Amino acid sequence: MTMACLPALCLALCWPGAQAWADPAPFDLAGPNITVAVTRQGVTLPIASVPQLAAGDTVRVQVVLPATETAHYLLVAAFLRDPTNPPPDSWFFRSETWKAARRGGGALNLTVPAGANHLVLFMAPATGGDFATLRKAVQARPGAFVRAAQDLEQASLDRSRFETYLATIRRVAAKAPDTLVHDAPVIAGSLRIKINDECLQRQAEFQAACLLDSKQSVVLGGDGAANTSALTGAAADLLLNLSATPQGGAGYYSPYIGAIRDIVGIFGAMRTARYQYIPALGLARGDNLALVLNTPPSFADPKSVLMVALPEVKPAMALVPHREPGAVAACLGAKQPIVPVTISPLYYATDFAHDLALRVHLAGDAMADLPIVPDPVRGGLVIAPGAALPADSTGPMSATLHGMWGFEPFTGPDVALAVPGAWHWQRKDSGKTTSKDDGPLTLTGAASACIVSVTATAPHGTPQPASWKPVGPDEITIVLPAKEDRHDQIAISIEGPKGTAPATLMVAPPAKAPPPAARIIARVSEPPTPESATAPTFQLGNADEIPANARLSFTLKAEPGDKFAGRDAVEVGTTGNDTVARLTVGSGLTLVDPTILVVSLTPAQALGSSAYGPLRVRLMRGDVAGDWLGVGTLVRLPTLKALDCKTGTAGKCTLRGDALYLLASVSATRGFDAATSVADGYPGTTLAVPRPLADTKPAPDGTLFVRLHDAPEVINQVTFHAADSAN
Repeated sequence: MTMACLPALCLALCWPGAQAWADPAPFDLAGPNITVAVTRQGVTLPIASVPQLAAGDTVRVQVVLPATETAHYLLVAAFLRDPTNPPPDSWFFRSETWKAARRGGGALNLTVPAGANHLVLFMAPATGGDFATLRKAVQARPGAFVRAAQDLEQASLDRSRFETYLATIRRVAAKAPDTLVHDAPVIAGSLRIKINDECLQRQAEFQAACLLDSKQSVVLGGDGAANTSALTGAAADLLLNLSATPQGGAGYYSPYIGAIRDIVGIFGAMRTARYQYIPALGLARGDNLALVLNTPPSFADPKSVLMVALPEVKPAMALVPHREPGAVAACLGAKQPIVPVTISPLYYATDFAHDLALRVHLAGDAMADLPIVPDPVRGGLVIAPGAALPADSTGPMSATLHGMWGFEPFTGPDVALAVPGAWHWQRKDSGKTTSKDDGPLTLTGAASACIVSVTATAPHGTPQPASWKPVGPDEITIVLPAKEDRHDQIAISIEGPKGTAPATLMVAPPAKAPPPAARIIARVSEPPTPESATAPTFQLGNADEIPANARLSFTLKAEPGDKFAGRDAVEVGTTGNDTVARLTVGSGLTLVDPTILVVSLTPAQALGSSAYGPLRVRLMRGDVAGDWLGVGTLVRLPTLKALDCKTGTAGKCTLRGDALYLLASVSATRGFDAATSVADGYPGTTLAVPRPLADTKPAPDGTLFVRLHDAPEVINQVTFHAADSAN
């Protein structure tokens, strides 16, 4: 069977500086199979379940060759110790695999000697003196073989992770290809593999092919501390960037790449005229060790010697799962509930962890074991299908994870378990179904760990997923739409495990806030400064009048029991115009203190040149409006320039100016005797008006009385100074 190329290695081949890595070929050649079983204190395990060897272990090794095999392979087993301490002759063993067991062939039964650190296997073409030659080579350079054994073991584990990734992606693609967009990142995260995210942007039918393509960017992440000290050049820069995260699998540096780089150098240095050493990765499944090669074996000088490493000889170190702070309990009513612990990728890629179970503490001193299995698609340990507790079990409960790591038992962390129970939810504050105006909705009731989904449905609408999170074993918070978007009640539906009727409760819309209340306590209107000292002067006849071009300021005072806030706004407008100016703090409003608010504007600028009539204002707090308050009467004033009485007709003068249509009538007396009326919309710039009376004060200025278009009931006075009038 041809094995797929590891993409991490394919990447290395394409990087600048790849020549410095000796152009390692991909491991895509299937080699022979070897069966390995290990016995310790009367217990036998297949090699896939053995993470470490120990002194005194019995290791049974046998090469599995097809009946049609014509080449004669010599199997040599060697125990290694320190890099500077050659192993003795007694640590080397041989089997002539083409012969029967009683004639020097068959399986090797090895006992791990005290002081050994590694067990390596060699498969070499049978020639005269081959066993002695291999033994002398190892004894002559023990450090090279120790380093090669270390790197081969790590590379084999990384390759197992990658093979598990491929197998899982294929399984999901065959069963439910539409779920790959969700499942692929979870699978990759479980095995500490970085995948090409662009694959998930493709159509569903092409996602699997992209994810399985050996040319795509797939990089293995370290399961432990990665050694990057030997890397140099452009490839090293990329690898160091990928590994810039702490130990624990968050980074994506591949020890596999480093191992291949070192193996190429080591094995190249070990080459002789007679032998070349070929690294073989061992993929363990049960008691079978399938070898994967990157170089075709040669049976001519230099002949190829395959080298494979078995687990290191060292004290047992179980990779015990650990519980994350604030982890959610596992719901026993869910379909394959996930146990809230974090595990190593080796739980998925190997059988080192086996016989895993949750020991549940029931009422009294009773205990019950629930088998659990690692599932990379779910991203953790899940309770095995069919596992169940007694029907009368109630939650919450505690359980302790336990299992075997190789030959050694281990006890994991205590975890919490939940059962759906009575599926009822209510507001935390005394069961009310009205929500607060701001902030999330807090519900309490059944086990939060058993919630499958939460939806919100408006009247006559379709259910929409609602954002929620658990904040306790029986408490959740739900993010509702903003209060200004909620005008009707909302139905909240909380779905539990299969067989549990959804719980539904109604959330009323937010209560409308009372309108803000304020009153006007002061008002100042400041006309613009005249262009010259001799310009005509308007004297308005009513304090209620507000010139449109004046700078208007007025003060609002909050009514007792109310206060202004920085988010308040003020709307200003007239009854005869649809234009409304909205002023905010910093843009027309000044908040003096929580009870005093000063409003400043120039009406003609804020409302436009067409605004006139009763001017009013109201306070806005969000979308809640206060009552309209009258400010005064907005009047527009014409621009009067001069009064020429020298060129006027008998009893008449000529008034010059702009926007004279804003005048309704002009008179020389306050009683408006013989007044001149101004035609509606008069567009001219001169107007014949009555001559001011000779005794008009202050002499020698002239005074006329005018009624404005915007307030014709009010009599106003215009004074023309000496430079502009003729008496």
